[in-house]
Amino acid sequence: MKHRTSCPACLSASLTQVYEEPYAGEGIQNYLRTHYEGNASHTADDCLYVLTRCDHCGLSFQKYIPDDAFLGEIYNSWVPGTDFEREHRNYSLEEYRYLAEQVQFVIQHLGRPPGELHMLDFGFGWAHWSKMAMGYGCRVSGVELSQERAAHGRSVGIQVVPLDDLPDRAFHFIHTEQVFEHLAEPRAVLDRLVAALAPGGLIKISVPDAVASLKKIAHGQSFGALSAWDKMSIAPLEHINAFSHESLVAFGKAAGLQPVKPSFYRLYNGASGLLQLKNLARVLARPVYRHVFPRNTFVYFERARS
Repeated sequence: MKHRTSCPACLSASLTQVYEEPYAGEGIQNYLRTHYEGNASHTADDCLYVLTRCDHCGLSFQKYIPDDAFLGEIYNSWVPGTDFEREHRNYSLEEYRYLAEQVQFVIQHLGRPPGELHMLDFGFGWAHWSKMAMGYGCRVSGVELSQERAAHGRSVGIQVVPLDDLPDRAFHFIHTEQVFEHLAEPRAVLDRLVAALAPGGLIKISVPDAVASLKKIAHGQSFGALSAWDKMSIAPLEHINAFSHESLVAFGKAAGLQPVKPSFYRLYNGASGLLQLKNLARVLARPVYRHVFPRNTFVYFERARS
C-alpha cells in the first residue's frame, strides 16, 4: 500500500484524520466479500482503512491506497469479469437520452458546428458517451487504461491516445465520468487535461457525492453499518477520493478552472431544441406530415406476424 501525506487535489499538507478501521475488521471484510463476489484476497488485511480530510480544500480521501501491483490484482482478479460488466452496461433508452442531452448541450454551448469540435473522453469505458458524441458528428479521442475497453473504443472509431501523449490546447470539450474518485494523483491528471483543453473549452467532471457518507462517518457510524449506497462513494481501495460539491469546485479552481453556470435556456433547449420556434413547429408538424396523411417516402415497416 502507498501512503499519501498531502491532499491529492490541492497538495496541502494540512490534514485531519476523520475515520480509521482495519481492513481485517468485520465491516470491511463483509464489504469486500460481497462487492467482489468472493474474489478478494487477504492482501490488505494488515493495512488500515483511513479517511483523511484536507483542511484547505475540504477533500476527503483514503490515506493508504493500493500500489500498482495491488491495483493489478484488484482489477484483474477481484473485479467481476468483463462479460458480467458488459451485460450490466447495456444502457436503457432513458440513459441514452441523458447522454444525448449532455452532448447537445455542449455543442450548443460551444456554438460551433459539431463537425468542427474535437472532444476527449477520458476513461471512456465501453464508449457509450463517445458513440453518442460521434453520432452527432463530433470527432472523439479517448484515454482508457483497460486494454479490452481500449480495443473496443478503437473498433467503434475512437482515436485512443495515452494520457502523456495528449496534444496541448487541442480539445474543445473533455468528458470525465466517474474517474477522478479512483485516481491516486488526481491533481496531476487534471493539470494534464487542462493543458490539453483549447482556450474557451469545457471540461466535465462527474464523481460520486460523498457528503452523506462522510456525515454519517463523522457522527460515529462505522463503515460496516452504512447502507450499500453510502458505502459506494467511500469504497475501500477503489473510491479513494471522496468529493463534495465544494471540494470538487476547489479542485477545479486549483487547476485554473472556473465553474460554468449554464443558462436554463441552453440546458432545456439542448435536450430537444423545442425552445426555438422553428424547431417547435417542425417537431409538432413532422409526425402529422409523415404519418397522419402519408404521401412521402418515410415509412416504418414491420414483419408480418404469422
